[in-house]
Amino acid sequence: MARFDEGRSISCPPLFEGEAYSQWSNVMKYFIQAQDFELWDIIEEGYIEAPKKKKKQRSENDTKAKLNSRAMHILLCGLNEEVSKKVSTCKRAKEMWEKLERLYGKEEKKDGAQSCANLLSSSKVDGVLALNEPEVSSNSCDSNSYSFDELQDAFDELYLEFEAMNSKFKKMISKLEIENDFLLKTKLDFEKQNEILKNDLEISKSSNDVLEKKNLDLKVKLGSLTKEKEIISYNSSCQIMAKCSHCHYHGHSIHTCPIKKRKSYRIRQVWVPKVTRDIEINVNGSKAIWIPKSK
Repeated sequence: MARFDEGRSISCPPLFEGEAYSQWSNVMKYFIQAQDFELWDIIEEGYIEAPKKKKKQRSENDTKAKLNSRAMHILLCGLNEEVSKKVSTCKRAKEMWEKLERLYGKEEKKDGAQSCANLLSSSKVDGVLALNEPEVSSNSCDSNSYSFDELQDAFDELYLEFEAMNSKFKKMISKLEIENDFLLKTKLDFEKQNEILKNDLEISKSSNDVLEKKNLDLKVKLGSLTKEKEIISYNSSCQIMAKCSHCHYHGHSIHTCPIKKRKSYRIRQVWVPKVTRDIEINVNGSKAIWIPKSK
């Protein structure tokens, strides 16, 4: 019977010692996703702390911080001492993962290019055989030929970059949509306020027209009152200059004389011809005179 060796532990992450980064990164990715998909989202997308104004935002920040610390702990457990020293200063799991990509992902690309160059140099040694046997030269490594693993790693890196950029653009689009909705609401509010102000302006114009009409009417009334005042003042001045021919007082005429209208005076006095009495009479006045009545 065939015997199988014992495999890796499910609970322990794969150890990275500075070599074969692409293989280790794929295994570590599957290990973290097996633990929790949200951990890999934190590593891939990162997180931004929201302003702590409401309880919901505080709880969301706490959960994201816990996921970030768990992801960093798993990554540090999968690194040896030398590699962990290089990324121990990072404060985010995303920052740690990107730093490992920069440090070790590029080195593997350089090593692959050097290996291809070495193969090219070794093929030049058999140049004579390559000229005589074109079939053998076709199998030699060209400057543009890459292995399947290198192409797979390059594809994985491009895919990761594409997903990161896609997530960033999605977030930007969502933010722009929110801002667009806010601007549309503000535009509608301004349009409503503009309509209200237009209605108020029309009302004020109509009220202004009414007030102008009232002002004109008041001016007309004021002119008529001034004329009446002038007439009254003229009449009063005329009355002051007038002299009564009955009592010889100024300020009234004979028709409005109070002495003439008094009843007691009428009983005691009568009109008689001027010739019948030897008294001082007004020659230019009337033909009769007002004298006391005889008993």
